[in-house]
Amino acid sequence: MPDGNLEKCKFCQRNIESDRYHCSICNFSIHFLCSTINPPPLTIENLKSHDHTLTLFPRRVPLPCDACGFPLDGIFDHAYACLLCNYMVHRKCIYLPRVIKITRHIHRLSHISSVVPSGGLPCGVCRKTVDVNYGQYSCNKGCHYTVHSKCATRKEVWDGKDLEGVPEEEEEEIEPFVRIDEETIQHFSHDHHYLKIHHHENNDNHENKFCQACILPITASDSFYSCVQCAFVLHETCACLPRKMHHPLHKHPLTLFHPFSPYPDKLLEEYCSRGYFKCFCCERYCCGFMYKCSENNCHFQVDARCASVPDPVTHSCHPHDHPFIFNFTQGKCIGCKSRNCSRMYLECTQCKSFLGLNCATLPCVAHYKHDKHPLTLCFGEEETTNLQHWCDICEAKLDATKWFYSCNPCGVTLHVTCLLGNQVYMKPNHIIEMFCENINITRNTGNTRPTCDRCGDHCANTLVFKWQDEIFCSLLCCQMSM
Repeated sequence: MPDGNLEKCKFCQRNIESDRYHCSICNFSIHFLCSTINPPPLTIENLKSHDHTLTLFPRRVPLPCDACGFPLDGIFDHAYACLLCNYMVHRKCIYLPRVIKITRHIHRLSHISSVVPSGGLPCGVCRKTVDVNYGQYSCNKGCHYTVHSKCATRKEVWDGKDLEGVPEEEEEEIEPFVRIDEETIQHFSHDHHYLKIHHHENNDNHENKFCQACILPITASDSFYSCVQCAFVLHETCACLPRKMHHPLHKHPLTLFHPFSPYPDKLLEEYCSRGYFKCFCCERYCCGFMYKCSENNCHFQVDARCASVPDPVTHSCHPHDHPFIFNFTQGKCIGCKSRNCSRMYLECTQCKSFLGLNCATLPCVAHYKHDKHPLTLCFGEEETTNLQHWCDICEAKLDATKWFYSCNPCGVTLHVTCLLGNQVYMKPNHIIEMFCENINITRNTGNTRPTCDRCGDHCANTLVFKWQDEIFCSLLCCQMSM
């Protein structure tokens, strides 16, 4: 073996630091292990992907794979060729599934080698143009929908099932409620009582009402359903949330549950005993409705607010011709200016902007008890001015480059967390369980702010947590004290 600088193995593309086989005439080197213990097969026959036998092509060439369009000289995969057809492909792409189903489209998708050039369509996952000269997944029903081969088979997008030859079953639609009359419904989450509609025109008694699904307060401008016998309340839009959902946040179908109903589903006994759950996407604790994965041994769960974000979505904080998409990418959130906003982000692929779901699901209109006007969510002031903003609740300086709430007629400005609190989706007057102890969540509406028995600070949030005779400002302080 010749001496000299480290070379790369022509099979695995890793640096060769130990024994190797080398051809000095061709300057061709491979690892000893690649040639003896785990050598790639010289030929592969897979009639599903190609009509002829494919032969190992040992040289790495910077040409696109005919199945996926990505370069053949990539790391950790071998190239195979059919010289009769001038066809070259990655080894992994030989075994791409022929028919798949992803939650981003209502129909099944089939893998095709190429299509007649007629103008590339945007990929249904990454939104980049799909090159019609290479393999892709297209809709079985003829929709103008296509996905890159690599995008469609990502582990976050595809459930790993090849549906070729599997009969397609029509999915049953389950309505969230039964309509009794024009004003009355029987909702699945509260099926022992009827709910009656209240429109915003005659909505006078909305104080201290919280929607059981999204946990946001009922405002004077909201239409909502209210139980005719108890205090159960749902926004009209929340009452119409679908029971079954296919969402790009997850590769499996999702089912809507009310975990804390007086008559809960047996599958959710764990959540009912705790009284709250953590959303997988925004990582907030919630006491409202939950979309849970329908697959066994998959523990994905998301709150109703995050699950209701469509793909793509336009947001008032961004130009309307620049939609946000779920692209499984992360970056600095344009709302809170943090890279730790949420676990899941929306991305604008045109200007490479990111919006965390924590900020994307903030209500655009909120109410402050000391202001008669509704407060609007302001999306930051990028151009700094001499005008300084101060939060009317904590009386601290407000960073106007971050999102905040304001009332223009009154000049009121408030931090998002000061107005909504850190636990936005925890329900007042609700009991949760932690370490086998009951904790009562109450509103922090007293004339004076109580002192947290753990950290010693004044409880400035909208909610406080009471355990026995102690008061805590957050769930973290509560956990550390038990």
